Amino acid sequence: MDFHSLKLFLSLSRNLHFGRASTDCHVSPSALSRTIQRLEMQVGHRLFYRDNRSVSLTREGEVLRNFATETLQRWDESVQLMSSHEGRLSGKISIFASVTASQSFLPTVLSRFRSSYPEIHLQLETGYAVNAMQRLAEGVDVVVAALAPEGDPNLVQLIIMSIPIVTVVPATDCEVSRQVEKDLIDWSEVPLILPVSGRPRENIDEWLGDRKISPNIYSEVDGNEAVMSMVALGCGIGFIPELVVEKSPLLSQVRILRSGPGLEDFHVGFCARKKKLEMSPLVQAFWDSVR
Repeated sequence: MDFHSLKLFLSLSRNLHFGRASTDCHVSPSALSRTIQRLEMQVGHRLFYRDNRSVSLTREGEVLRNFATETLQRWDESVQLMSSHEGRLSGKISIFASVTASQSFLPTVLSRFRSSYPEIHLQLETGYAVNAMQRLAEGVDVVVAALAPEGDPNLVQLIIMSIPIVTVVPATDCEVSRQVEKDLIDWSEVPLILPVSGRPRENIDEWLGDRKISPNIYSEVDGNEAVMSMVALGCGIGFIPELVVEKSPLLSQVRILRSGPGLEDFHVGFCARKKKLEMSPLVQAFWDSVR
């Protein structure tokens, strides 16, 4: 069992798809499959349930996932500590952010950090914002996420901007756009496109609950980009951070309804595990740069 095998295993445990995991790790699906088979022989247990349609972790696989995550984290911390003792910082920092964050404020932050620490390699992963905290738990050093004012005591967070949540409706003349043009909108009738989870979903549910509205939920999707697509198709209305709307290629196909509900701002910032910040000189350097 080596670090490379553990990294391949963690990628598959995260993606639960041989094709996506092999692409992420730059190996062939057959090489990934052989690595998993070799690990299963070494531990003497099946690590994944797999058939032609799905892949899922076994109980033993979950145990190995925890071991692999902790082992690789300890290794990275040890390498970073040795580098810091030599008077220089080198190594790798993994960062997870949404596409919108990667295209807006993140390049400025990363450019400033790179100019100060050119020997630190930045590994940037993009994905749905709702998955940020999960990726942090899986071992990513720093994530860009929607943050609650009062967070987990085991985490450190730094809010860098607050973005208004706006109500987005189809730009075309359709049944949905006509429903919201009424003087008194019946929020129990208007079809809603809602995020599956995350802070914005919690705010929407609170707003609906306070007004005892039984919502007409057309669809629940992952990611603000998916909400934008469904709204642009005329399927319903959505509640999206204004910055996401402004950066979206679908901007011309939607419009903002200014009479929509007043929802709490979307607080965006950096988040890391407190233990990682205390132990890793690289993460400390990054945090100081951001702050």
